[in-house]
Amino acid sequence: MLVIKNKYLEFIIIILTGALYTFSFAPIDFKIGIFISLILFLYILSNSSKKASIFKSFLYGVAVFASGVSWIFNSIYYHGGEDIFVSSIITFSFILLLSIFFIPLGYFINKENDMSRSYMPVIVASIWVLLEFIRSHIFTGFPWLLVGTSQTGTFFDSLYPIFGTYIISFFVVMISMMVTVFILSKSKIFLSKLYFLFLIFLFILINFFPIYTTDSQKSIKMTVIQPNIHLGIKFDERELKSIKRKYLQILDNKIHSLIVLPETAIPEIYQLDKTFYEKLRINKNINIIAGVFNYNHQVDEVYNSILVLNDNETFYNKRHLVPFGEYTPFESIFGIIGKVLNIPMSNLGSGDINQKDIKYENVTLHTLICYEIAYPYLIKTNDDYGVIINVSNDAWFGDSFAPHQHLQIAQTRALESSRPIIRAANTGISAVIDKNGNILDQIQLNDEGYINAEIYPSRGITPYMYFGDYPLLMIIFSIMLLYWKYNKKYG
Repeated sequence: MLVIKNKYLEFIIIILTGALYTFSFAPIDFKIGIFISLILFLYILSNSSKKASIFKSFLYGVAVFASGVSWIFNSIYYHGGEDIFVSSIITFSFILLLSIFFIPLGYFINKENDMSRSYMPVIVASIWVLLEFIRSHIFTGFPWLLVGTSQTGTFFDSLYPIFGTYIISFFVVMISMMVTVFILSKSKIFLSKLYFLFLIFLFILINFFPIYTTDSQKSIKMTVIQPNIHLGIKFDERELKSIKRKYLQILDNKIHSLIVLPETAIPEIYQLDKTFYEKLRINKNINIIAGVFNYNHQVDEVYNSILVLNDNETFYNKRHLVPFGEYTPFESIFGIIGKVLNIPMSNLGSGDINQKDIKYENVTLHTLICYEIAYPYLIKTNDDYGVIINVSNDAWFGDSFAPHQHLQIAQTRALESSRPIIRAANTGISAVIDKNGNILDQIQLNDEGYINAEIYPSRGITPYMYFGDYPLLMIIFSIMLLYWKYNKKYG
């Protein structure tokens, strides 16, 4: 059994495997990299003392998030005051905070526990997914770089609508730990038989499942607009006329009667500029779905919203706001950060968690704004024909991994809900995604353009959208309980 005795070499390998973890996601999409990364990481932990393993887990987390989400520096620095010291401190603190979620892995996976036992893969996978789930929900959550998200477009696709993204995380970690246990164990013949049976079970699960949704015979034709407006222009009031002119120029092309504009398409409160949208609708003979700032005078709140404008005027108000970008959490404590960053329109109201369905030609529009696409529970599918509309403004993150990662997350929502997704982003990546998670058409990052799309809405409720994550969490809870009882009894 190979053991790396030089601890500095071990640290270098951990940092490289952390980066390899990130490279398995979009835009690099080296999907097998996640398995290589996890196998090396889990093997190193299995041969380390508990104290060393805890530090190595934290270091792995730092490598993962430094390579995978350091793009937040772009939004903090370039659009929050251009203070390099404050921006660097906040970015580094954010990476360290996320890395803490890896520490429990080191506490459990080390040579003080016998990691060669045959049932360890299911235990390690349970701990991993539980930590992912907690990270995705605590303090508003950050469900980014989940292991399961990396596997879109693979043979795992058929499992998303049944169990969701976390089950993919579970199986990927489990398979990686199986390899580690096989290397560590002396009972290789027994493990070969046991793991072969598991792979047969997984093969059956992946290849034999019913179709959960049906497509409408009637399509919806819509045009997705990507104006590619730089943020330095977008929130400059002097540029409002040129922004509108850009939309009018794009709409002079041959377009469909329903157009989808990105998040905060016109950076002005909608009620102050209603005539522009109304004239646009009448003069171009179109219906409009657009991201807007929506003011509610009854509660004196401004919302980040989606407007659906045809013969009626309907709003969806964003429910899951971005901390410090759209509101300041615990303002008495963190208010100073909000003042330093000075991000435009960063004191928005939160929409009601349960809002009425928006209909267009008897099709339900499941509306999500930007970051909300990362939260499957915000999509409430029913037995009506439906399409998911996601408007975004990823210009905050510049030319980084973020827009590509965001698009990949949208693909997982399409798979889980078995609904097509229309995604309109200010600077990209705008896309049309079918219910199987395939990108049918897209506009590249930092390009201006439009997509004429013909979408067939889907109806039906997938098992995952019906049950959510509860079945998997109950399985994980049962596994952890049984393991705790076994250890308590036999030591």
